[in-house]
Amino acid sequence: MDKYIGIDVHAASCTIAVIDAHGKQAGLHVVATNGQEIVECLCAIPGQRHVCFEEGTQSGWLYEILEPHAVEVVVAGVGAASGGPKDDQRDALALAEDFRLGAVKTRVFKNGGPYKALRELARTHRMVVRDVVRAKNRIKSMVRSRGVAASGQSVYSCKGREEWQERWPEAYRRPVRTLYAELDALEEVRGEAEKALVQEARKFRISKLLATCPGLGPIRAAEIVAIVVSPHRFRTKRQFWSYCGLGIVMRSSSDWLCDKNGQWQRAQV
Repeated sequence: MDKYIGIDVHAASCTIAVIDAHGKQAGLHVVATNGQEIVECLCAIPGQRHVCFEEGTQSGWLYEILEPHAVEVVVAGVGAASGGPKDDQRDALALAEDFRLGAVKTRVFKNGGPYKALRELARTHRMVVRDVVRAKNRIKSMVRSRGVAASGQSVYSCKGREEWQERWPEAYRRPVRTLYAELDALEEVRGEAEKALVQEARKFRISKLLATCPGLGPIRAAEIVAIVVSPHRFRTKRQFWSYCGLGIVMRSSSDWLCDKNGQWQRAQV
C-alpha cells in the first residue's frame, strides 16, 4: 500500500507524519536531524513510500539521502503546505495530505544527477559575485557621500584608487583602504571560483556546446547546465527558454492612441 510521508524539518529534530492512501494517519515519529536516524525511520515504514518536505537549508541533503529509499521524493516550495494553526505535527501531516491529494503546487527541483559538484560550484560562484558587487557598492557609496561624482570602473582599479583617495579628508582614507582590501581579497576569491567552475563544466560536452551560442560564454554556459540539469523536466521548449532567461518578453507603455473620432484605441504593436 502507498504511504505518504510528510517531514517537518528543523535544525535539531524532524517530525515525520505518515498517512495511507485513504488519508488515515498511519504513524507519527520524531527523530533527531541525523541522516542515519531519518533513513532508519523511513525504512521502517512498510509499503510504497512517497516523501514530501519543504524547501530549506537541509532540503538538498535530505533529498540525496532519502531518494534511494522512496518511490518518490518531492521538495515543496515554502508555503505550499495547508494553512491554519501551525505546529510540527500539524505541518508534517499537512505536507503528507497535500502530497496525497496532488495539492503541492510548487515543486523544487533537487535531482542534480552527475552535475552535483557543478551545481555547488555554481552556487558558490554566485555568492562570491554578489559579495564582490556589495563591496564595490560600499566603496562607491562612500565616494559619493563626500560629494564626489563617481562613475565607471576607475574608482575600483588599483591604478585609479590613489587618485580618488586624495580627494577625501584624512579621516575617510583609512576606512576606505579597509574596503579596498576587502574588495581585493574578494576579487582573488572570485577568480578562483570562476576557474573551478569552468574546469568542472568542461567535463560535460553540453557546456562546450552551449558556449558556442552567441552571447554565452563559459561562465554563463556552466550556470545554465548547473541550474537546468535536464531540459526534459520542462513540459514545453518555451518553458525551458523562459527558465534560462532566453524567452522573448514584450513590455510596453503608453499604448493608447486617440483616433479621428476622439476615441481612444489601443495601439497595435
